[in-house]
Amino acid sequence: MSDLCPICPYLRSAFTLETGLGWSAYHGNSIEVLKSLPEGSVDALISDPPYGTGANTLMGRLKPSSEKYRSTGAAPLPDIDGDSLMPEAWQDMMGQILRRSYRVLKPGATVLLFCDWRSLPSLINVVSYSGFALQAVPVWDKGRGSRPRKNGFRSQSELILWAKKPGVLDGPEPPVYLDGVLKHSTLSNHKQHLTQKPLPLMKELVRVVPKKGLVLDPFQGSGTTGVAALEQGLTYIGIESVPEYHKIACERLAASQARAA
Repeated sequence: MSDLCPICPYLRSAFTLETGLGWSAYHGNSIEVLKSLPEGSVDALISDPPYGTGANTLMGRLKPSSEKYRSTGAAPLPDIDGDSLMPEAWQDMMGQILRRSYRVLKPGATVLLFCDWRSLPSLINVVSYSGFALQAVPVWDKGRGSRPRKNGFRSQSELILWAKKPGVLDGPEPPVYLDGVLKHSTLSNHKQHLTQKPLPLMKELVRVVPKKGLVLDPFQGSGTTGVAALEQGLTYIGIESVPEYHKIACERLAASQARAA
């Protein structure tokens, strides 16, 4: 696999950093940022990477994400880097980022990665080859606000691949027991990112992180993982390559910090 992907900005060099109390938000190349982070310093990786799908045909998957994920009546939003790649390029991107993430995670650290039914097999392979131990595949039930399909089934769920870095890491106290199906409504037309996840869902996921632990999101988007982490008393590192989304994430993280002050 190559160490640079010229068509994917996630793998281009150079980055900038903005920080606040308990958070760091990098704009630029996930690979370069991950190389710069201390080994064994992160308690959990919780992220919503680009699925590289969004359609049932190859040509449909290669369309810009703003065409694949449009909501009726919603304002236009910037495309997502890494979402319109050929399958081999998507796996290369994910493999590079997950292998670098493995180094910075503590032994026993939790990994939670969103995906859909089309990207799950490839993601399982990449996660396994990167050295992580697979645990389970919880389901996010989006409720009846999700897309219906004529003479078929509503697109009501997305998946969360749960894995761990081998080793032992003390979890939160008292222990947390999450359901295998997490029910949270979608955001409809109020999103600041094309695939933004609901804050209550992300706050539920970060409960698995040890008290005052550090959460990493190498596909930060609009920063929902970080806001959830800060609201749960955790610290956070996020990385985003799209400048518009990086700006939104920094504004949301700063606002969350101000509310907690």
